[in-house]
Amino acid sequence: MRKSTSKLLVAITIMLSIIASYAQNTKTKTQNASDSEQAEQTDQLAAVFNNYFAIKDALVKTDGAMASAKSTLMLSAINAVKMDKLEMKVHMVWMKVIADLKEDAEHISDTKDAKHQRDHFNTLSKNIYALIKASKQTTPTYYQFCPMANKGKGANWLSKESAIKNPYYGSMMLTCGKTVETLK
Repeated sequence: MRKSTSKLLVAITIMLSIIASYAQNTKTKTQNASDSEQAEQTDQLAAVFNNYFAIKDALVKTDGAMASAKSTLMLSAINAVKMDKLEMKVHMVWMKVIADLKEDAEHISDTKDAKHQRDHFNTLSKNIYALIKASKQTTPTYYQFCPMANKGKGANWLSKESAIKNPYYGSMMLTCGKTVETLK
């Protein structure tokens, strides 16, 4: 009787070990799939965000030709986004902003006039802000504000740096503004 109880306990221990191992493997696979989906979503928007920051940097330097070139790249990145790969919350924001993103990027790419580009950069920034806020970022993004831009109404932009480098006035008022929100 004792031997059969001992064998039964060993068999139960082995079965519990197998079940625990299976559960852990399933959990790991689910987590890896979730991580993979998150990475794919981030990759979908990374080129859009990176080109936005490149446009911002060109406007800081009042380089209309560079802003135009980067905006052309941004249009390509926007058109390459596979909406079905976006998380639902991000997908819903994307659907709301895509037409305006394209319109502003087209206007910025169609001219080398930094003043006209800056007018469209204002609304481009509002829509990129909505997208970044909805998506999960691995590094902080700084939402910054210049009270003098937009004919004194003020305007925002996003930056990878906490230091103020104003894209609306460039070297004329490079440090005019403040960070109003840090997105993580």
